[in-house]
Formats: sequence, structure tokens, C-alpha cells
Amino acid sequence: MNIRFLETFIWIARLGSFRAAANKQHLTQAAVSGRIAALESEFQKTLFERGHRDLRLTPAGRKLMQYAEQMLGMEHDLREALAGSSRLSGRVRLGVVESIVHTWFKDLIRQLHALYPELEIELTAESTLRLHDLLKRGTIDVALQTDPIMGDGIRNLPMGSMRMGWVSMADEAMPVRSGLQELVQRWPLVTFPRGSQPHLALVQLLEPLPVGQARIHYVSSIAASTQLLEAQPCVATLPLAAVSRQLNSGLYQEIVCEHALPDLRLVASWRPDPLTQTAQAVIGVALERMHHFAAEHPGLALPPPDTRVFAI
Repeated sequence: MNIRFLETFIWIARLGSFRAAANKQHLTQAAVSGRIAALESEFQKTLFERGHRDLRLTPAGRKLMQYAEQMLGMEHDLREALAGSSRLSGRVRLGVVESIVHTWFKDLIRQLHALYPELEIELTAESTLRLHDLLKRGTIDVALQTDPIMGDGIRNLPMGSMRMGWVSMADEAMPVRSGLQELVQRWPLVTFPRGSQPHLALVQLLEPLPVGQARIHYVSSIAASTQLLEAQPCVATLPLAAVSRQLNSGLYQEIVCEHALPDLRLVASWRPDPLTQTAQAVIGVALERMHHFAAEHPGLALPPPDTRVFAI
């Protein structure tokens, strides 16, 4: 029995398609189909029921799933015992939101390189909603973003939070303090994409105001949001840590508003890999970096809750 074929079988069952498993393992669909055909021939059992829209395990497939996960877990433990976790290698497909890119992402990459120099990183910087879709389809292995992802086999872990604020250019025309209605009446607002955590929080704050009063720009990039700030008078809802350099230099200012914005919560999402545990290792380092970042930026970020029980 080929252990790699069992690994392919597990990923098909978890991701729900041959194509997603092929993408996950960097194989062709033909190779994936061949591995399953070989297992079915060896066991003389059909492992998947192939419907028009979905793929389900047969009773034999469900039984094999239990043993296959145990076998891959034992192989991982054996490799780790012989080689040590510092030998972690291969590729991890990492998805992150811009709030992390503009704060502690560089430190995350540095520490990953120091701990696991043979690890390859394939990076995707996207909105939370897009990262949800990519993880569900098996296109990325780890998503560091803002909301838990619901799906079979997907795990979520809170990573702390960042303080959000009303930000504008430090200009005489822009107030240091303001009521919410005055902000909305006088200036356009810049926020994250529709459906995002910051956008929904803003919508909730604006509910008591007259319909249609707010002019809102929806922007998926923090860099683009800062360009809007510098191009025209407006007020952006941003993680303050992401623009701390501009705030400290006096280029930007935080407007103190009677209606404070809720913190931006961060979440790590992944599918546990019983063979390599690469995703778990990356998340462990990410949690450590967020702890350090919060300690170095008091008032701008809060650390994750106690995650000592998180096993790498």
C-alpha cells in the first residue's frame, strides 16, 4: 500500500473533489484518479460515490478514512522523531488580509525562514471573503483573516485583534474631534469591501442616520485607501497599527469620534494536514508574531487568547 495514495484519498474526501485535491498536492487530475483507482483495485472496494454535483465516501471509504488518517499521523510522528520539526520543508500556500500585510507580516516571514529555511511560501493577499472561498476550494492551505470559516474539516483559531479608528489627513480643514453625523455630512467615508467585518460595523453605526446621507468608498486595499486619503478630503476607517508610521509623523491624524469603531478581530483558519503539519507550524509562528506585535504596540493591538493548548 502506497502512503502517498492514502494522502491523496484523504484530501479528496476533505476537499470534496478530485480537482481540488490535485491542486493541493500539485498533481494532475489524471494522477489523482490513478491513485484512487489503484486503491480501489487493491481493496476491491469502491471508495467514492460520484454524483452529478457532489462526491461522497462509500461505507468502505468512510472506514478507510479512519485508518488512513491514523496511518498518516503515525508516519508524521515517526518522521518528526527521526528528523526533528526543524526539517519542515515543502510548500505552504498562505493567504493573508492586508491588515496583516501592513503590520507584522514581514516579521512572520523572517521567523518562518529562520525556523524552516527549506519551506517554500506561496502568498496570496486578498479580502477575507475571497480567502474563505480559496480555503474551501483547497487553493490555499492557511488563511489569516478576520472571520471564522465554516466547512467540513476546517479549524479556526482566534488571533487577537487590532484597534480601528477614524483616520484623515492632518489638515486644518479636518477636525480633531467630531460627531458621527458631522463626519458623514461633510466628508466621504472610506471603508473595507462590502460584507467585510469593518464594513458591517460601519453600517451598524450609520443605521440611526437618515438613509442615503453617507457617501462611502469601498476599497479592498489599505494602500489604495491611503491614496484616497491623500488625494481628496475624506475619512477612512482603518486599523491604526497599519498606518502608525503616518500617524506618528503627523501626516495623518486619528479623529476622536463619539462613536468608536469596534476592534478588527483576526482569525487563523486551516485544514489540519496529518502528514506534514505544515499549516499548524505556520499558524503557531503567526500566533507568536501577533503576541509580539501586541506587546510592542500597546493600545493598537490585543494579543490572542491563551493558545498554549494549540498543538503544532
